[in-house]
Amino acid sequence: MKRTLILFLVTSLLYSCEYMETVIDVEIPPHEPVLVLNGILDTDTTISVLLSHSVGAFEQNIPSCIIDAQVLLFENNQFIDTLSIDLVNTDSVNFYDDKGSHQIPINYYKSSIIPTSGNIYKIVVNHPNYNSIQASTYIPLDISVNDILVDTTTFTDKIRVNFSFNDQGGQRNYYRMKLFANCMKSWFDEYYNDTIEYAWSGYVEMMSNDPSFPAGIPFDGYTFIGNEVIFTDALFNGQEKQISIDVVSEGYRYDDCDTIGIKLSTFSDDTYDYYNSLGDHIDKGDLGLFGGETVPVFSNVENGLGVLISVNAQLILITP
Repeated sequence: MKRTLILFLVTSLLYSCEYMETVIDVEIPPHEPVLVLNGILDTDTTISVLLSHSVGAFEQNIPSCIIDAQVLLFENNQFIDTLSIDLVNTDSVNFYDDKGSHQIPINYYKSSIIPTSGNIYKIVVNHPNYNSIQASTYIPLDISVNDILVDTTTFTDKIRVNFSFNDQGGQRNYYRMKLFANCMKSWFDEYYNDTIEYAWSGYVEMMSNDPSFPAGIPFDGYTFIGNEVIFTDALFNGQEKQISIDVVSEGYRYDDCDTIGIKLSTFSDDTYDYYNSLGDHIDKGDLGLFGGETVPVFSNVENGLGVLISVNAQLILITP
């Protein structure tokens, strides 16, 4: 009886909502804008960050870049540089509203310094109209990769890549792996009496049953299929990790490629937290009948918003 009554009340409520409208006045406190810092420190390139300001959720204002701040760079708590705004090279981002399409110009603060592994970097931002902010991130150590083997004979329609690397013990480590190929093949076509060339380049879809990879519903005998994989050392902390991935050679052959490589990256813990929270925010934030689940995106900026994260990316060539 109780279940029947509850279902009846819920059904009645949903039915009534179609014909009733209630207006509630809510007094929203004014938004106090704060500085927003965003940047990814990469061992492959010089340092650059983006600085803007926050906008209230119910405001009609459009966020814009701040180009007159003081941006200081520290390495292991030692000041090493002042970042300069680049007003010559301007990017842009598109957005849409009820008035159409618009563009927001983007200018970065840049330094000529390339971050190195094993160091902690901190950025401090000062501006007369905002509270000062700061954020820090750690550049992980390099990865030692061993015993790269490519098997092109076991399967007729795919290749298998095996390798291993040494995980640093005593701490949680985070990894991202991508496989890319650049292939060109040519043959003589007797019908057209001409040489035909075919080129393929880009990231390659990988397949694996590695227990450290995020597992999905098994498909074609594999628990993981994707162009990239992010995983932790929870199952192999401080040990040598063996990796085995299969790649379908549809559209190209291993022997036709002049470049095949693995891009293996290590993340700091704040980088992993950011990407995880961003994925949850995108997956669970959609509004449904009773509203979506609020998932805040990770931020490590003190007194402000945004994120400063880092990655140590290494390129491992397995060219045939």
